[in-house]
Amino acid sequence: MLIVKLICLALGTALAVLFILFTLQGRKEDWRIEGVPQKEFSDKELWAAGFAMQKLPVFSMNSAVGKKMMAASAILHPENGGRFVEYWARLYWARTLSMSLLVLALAFCASVFMDGYMIFAVLFAGVAMVAVIYSNGANEMSNQLKKRSEECMMEFSNVVSKLTLLMNCGMILKEAWYIVAKSKNGIIYDLMQEACREMDNGTASAEAIYNFGVRTGSPEVRKFASIIIQNIEKGGSDVTTVMRQQADELISQRRQMLLRRGDDAAAQLLAPTTIVLVGVIMIIMVAAMSGMSLTI
Repeated sequence: MLIVKLICLALGTALAVLFILFTLQGRKEDWRIEGVPQKEFSDKELWAAGFAMQKLPVFSMNSAVGKKMMAASAILHPENGGRFVEYWARLYWARTLSMSLLVLALAFCASVFMDGYMIFAVLFAGVAMVAVIYSNGANEMSNQLKKRSEECMMEFSNVVSKLTLLMNCGMILKEAWYIVAKSKNGIIYDLMQEACREMDNGTASAEAIYNFGVRTGSPEVRKFASIIIQNIEKGGSDVTTVMRQQADELISQRRQMLLRRGDDAAAQLLAPTTIVLVGVIMIIMVAAMSGMSLTI
């Protein structure tokens, strides 16, 4: 086991030195985290290494994960003409890279102080944690977008029903849109208000509604926006009829989404239970093997 400990010590030291060097180099990017809320991102002081690692081709914003984050950020942060798209993508990617490298270095260093099979148990736990951190970090913005999409979808049938009701009372779409946007709090109403601000700044109603559909991240909402825009551009007078049909479809889709959420919740409970069970079995096996080696 001495050779294994020496290898772990060498790798742990190398990774720790790399983390320190990347951190020193990444301090030049500290301006990126100055405006990040401390309460929400309490570990932001450790992200400097991640900014430096992004200069490596394999971890750059042109990598597969980097492009995925940029695509999600473009929808989540379209404000100011998309000026902050790359900013937020780099922040989340830097946090993922920094924490992955730090945990891996700590795992190898901690294994040096273990004996017997506990060395491999600590290494396994460390690698598993890195895999979870990397996977969650790489998909965090996509998960945020998915959550936004689902939240918008859950409420959108009510939005369409309100718009239809107001338009049946004689209002034009733009007037009804303004009223509904300010009628309630929630992500979809915030996005509707953003569309209102665009229209106030001179953007055509059709374009503002299209941008609204894109920002929700929901294919169903984008489809609705496209149908309404096509109807407006054709000068159709049956907009309310189309909206009523869409509202019925959205209610049915929301019901299906609720059923899927129930199934997903059951599946999500299974994964943590399995991980805990595997961990307990490993601890028992390590303890048993250690006892056997002492007996021998």
